[in-house]
Amino acid sequence: MPNISYKLTVGNWSVSSADDPKTELIALDTLLSLDATGDYGRITVYAPPPPQAGLLEQAVGAAVSAAGSALGLGGAAEEAFTVQIRGQGVKVGDQMTIELAVDDQAATVLTADVLAIQSTFGQTTITARTGMQHLATSRLNQVYQNQSLSQIIQDLCGQAEVDTGTVDTGSTYPYLVVHASRNLLRTIRELAAREGMDVYFDTDNMLTVTKFAKTEADHTLYYGIDLLDLAMSNWQPAAAHVLVYGESPASNQGSDTWHWLVKDISPFRSEVGQGAKTLALQDGAVRTKEAADAAATAKLGGLQDQAAMGRLKLLGKPTVKVGDAIALKNVPKAEMNGLFKVTSVRHVYNKREGYVTYVGFSGQGGAAQAEGLLGQLGGALGALGL
Repeated sequence: MPNISYKLTVGNWSVSSADDPKTELIALDTLLSLDATGDYGRITVYAPPPPQAGLLEQAVGAAVSAAGSALGLGGAAEEAFTVQIRGQGVKVGDQMTIELAVDDQAATVLTADVLAIQSTFGQTTITARTGMQHLATSRLNQVYQNQSLSQIIQDLCGQAEVDTGTVDTGSTYPYLVVHASRNLLRTIRELAAREGMDVYFDTDNMLTVTKFAKTEADHTLYYGIDLLDLAMSNWQPAAAHVLVYGESPASNQGSDTWHWLVKDISPFRSEVGQGAKTLALQDGAVRTKEAADAAATAKLGGLQDQAAMGRLKLLGKPTVKVGDAIALKNVPKAEMNGLFKVTSVRHVYNKREGYVTYVGFSGQGGAAQAEGLLGQLGGALGALGL
């Protein structure tokens, strides 16, 4: 049997099963994802009400309170709503950190801020959200000139009080308007999509905006050993041919012409892929031929990447993270073998079912028609039955 342990910290309250196996934890559930906006951490603990004070203690307390009011000692600022766990206060806004370990594999699986607290007679459930929530509820009006993608994103996150981790430099935008009609999460995702980058929060609650370019697995998972369940869907990409049009002559006449409109846009058009199944895009933020090339390549790559998507279940694995590469091997169906990108990770632990991890993934995997290094390697593994 694997040795499972955890350490939870919320505000001033902290508990470690390594030090105290009989903790008050009843269940925990965490989710980090690059597809959804609902990253969360949720823990449920046994927290009965504290013993009631005796009549004498209540009378003394009331007398002291009355005396303080009479002497003008009251009127202090109202304290924030707080619940007590083992005598330690926990309130909305506190940082929640969850660390999990299975034998010698240990990792922090979530860092987030407490959003809500639910109490019943015997239990308290604490729910936290990552910075994804802040971005989804924040809106700004801002203009940027000659700023790179990383500079724009870091400035937006700074104004939204969201921490950033790895943010790829990306393209430089001659002129970009950020409008309050869209929340910051949508704005950042649209910027990243033009460059073929993923957007997610890591386990330290830091925004990550980067391209997935891995050709080797961070984790290799075997049928009959690691996989408890596996489901996968494959379908034809929505388009095999992408056209994107730039809108200014800035490519050959200088960045100060970004606001000009050209009579003939064909020289500033980017075309990727081939076939009659075509997706044509016009984007006001794409002002140059180079930006159009990047946007077209990113769009076609995203369509191909999403042609294979799946979900698997493992015995608890705290080291797998969003953005990792996983290799599936020895699965009886060839199309379910290959190299894939981790798009979501959910950890579930309770004392009835134990500890399991659910992993969402995408990528060409074992598809024979895969293009690019990721797809080629996945197809090779599938053909070999690995």
